Amino acid sequence: MTPDDLDLLMTAAAGTATQTLAEPVAATPQPLIRPAPIAKGDTIGVVAPSYSPRVGWLTRGVKALERAGYNVLLDPEITTLRRFTRAEDERRAENFMGLWLDPKVKAVIGGTGGYGAVRMIPYLEPKIFESCPKAFVGYSDITALHLWLMRCAHLRVFHGPTVDDLIPSARDPTMASLLSALTSPRPATRIGRDMARAAKPGRASGRLVGGNLSLVQQSIGTPYEIDCRDAILFLEETRDPMSVVDERLVHLRAAGLLPQVRGIVFGQLSLDRSEEDEFEDFVLDLVSDLDVPVLMDFPAGHEVPNLTIPLGTEVELVVEETTGWIIYREDALAAPGSDNAGSASSAA
Repeated sequence: MTPDDLDLLMTAAAGTATQTLAEPVAATPQPLIRPAPIAKGDTIGVVAPSYSPRVGWLTRGVKALERAGYNVLLDPEITTLRRFTRAEDERRAENFMGLWLDPKVKAVIGGTGGYGAVRMIPYLEPKIFESCPKAFVGYSDITALHLWLMRCAHLRVFHGPTVDDLIPSARDPTMASLLSALTSPRPATRIGRDMARAAKPGRASGRLVGGNLSLVQQSIGTPYEIDCRDAILFLEETRDPMSVVDERLVHLRAAGLLPQVRGIVFGQLSLDRSEEDEFEDFVLDLVSDLDVPVLMDFPAGHEVPNLTIPLGTEVELVVEETTGWIIYREDALAAPGSDNAGSASSAA
């Protein structure tokens, strides 16, 4: 950690919250930085921006990463009970940035989801993340940080499991997908094929954006509002009734975001399965005039498996008559051995 890094960290962790200002909207989406891939023997940092994970599940996940050949460094307060005061928000932000700046740490994964990540955003310093790009993985409440990192720190990120989801098995599809995404700049897998279900056939390419629907909706009007321009929009949710999911989609439509997308991928919505057909009718009616492909039941979100997908990276969405998939159209990570680790690239 350099003296300049420490100065940035101390400034960002000062006692007064500062709000990142919104940047002017450019004609094309902001180029995003590619972090470097990881290799066996590297250290993965585990952060706790939201709830504290259950110790047993955290221990299991750490064991899974260690068995896969990686060292693990935990946030020093990862098991601390959350109180959600401003002082604690500042401390969690300081711990997050401190672990991020640790030169041993080559990638960072959320410990669990829940609530609280958005509270520490005013205390985060974008330059810390932009000048020290690393792969960052998580889902659910972590979506708030994904959106902020993409819009304010111009960094590519990954929607994928938190550490408390991982099990020590090389055959586990969630674990296999995570390691593939973090070690290979452009995996060739047709992600979701024969698991996802077609709703509206078609083919489209664009930058993959999104995450948890409630957090995506909450970003509207903030400096880290989701950028849906010419994007493939991925959305997942948990434990909400169909009506709540529907009204959130209506809000995205009313805010002018849905009409900007080239394709829509619905992950695991965890709705009452008896509502599924009716919900699909609502969705197709809501987007019928957009003329974009729509994929349902994509295997990412709050159920198993939770496959890792590259947010901020250009992908191709293919929806056939019965199933569909996502495939990389460009590298999400810097090519191994190249000098472009951390370089920005457009997903036009």
